[in-house]
Amino acid sequence: MGLFETIKYKTILKDKKIEIRKYDDILLASTISNMNTSQDSGFNDVFRYISGNNDKNAKISMTTPVVTYEENDLLVTGFYVPSKYTKETIPKPVEKSVFINEFKDSYYAVIRFRGRWTKNNFDKFDNLLQEYLKFNNFNKLSKRIIMRYQPSFIPAIFRRNEIAYQIDYKNN
Repeated sequence: MGLFETIKYKTILKDKKIEIRKYDDILLASTISNMNTSQDSGFNDVFRYISGNNDKNAKISMTTPVVTYEENDLLVTGFYVPSKYTKETIPKPVEKSVFINEFKDSYYAVIRFRGRWTKNNFDKFDNLLQEYLKFNNFNKLSKRIIMRYQPSFIPAIFRRNEIAYQIDYKNN
């Protein structure tokens, strides 16, 4: 068992570095910010929320991964909400910049890799995943989602990173 709770999923199919996963409903404490090259903005707003800046002044356990994706040329950054909370019981954010985002149960194609958080690294593995999806006739239902499992002070060779796309798996 790791130090932090991690998003739970079921691996449906594994093909080298790529997995098809089934995720149940997920709640993310999220914020929206301007894009940057390492796609990691917004962390501090959400960190204040889990540190007690919410309507219950409750400290919420740190979890993994930190999830980021683009929306309307902006970056959405979210922390996975621990599984003990539901949409009804999660402490409500007090800062207007933080919101609770719900991802409904779905299938995702995911590629895992190690390394630095650079555009070149993200693009390299994104291209591999997209080639796999195209070759195997999977329809993407989302934009690229980046998941980071370790903090930035961890040496890059030890960082677990993933890129994911929601896919239409049932029709394959």
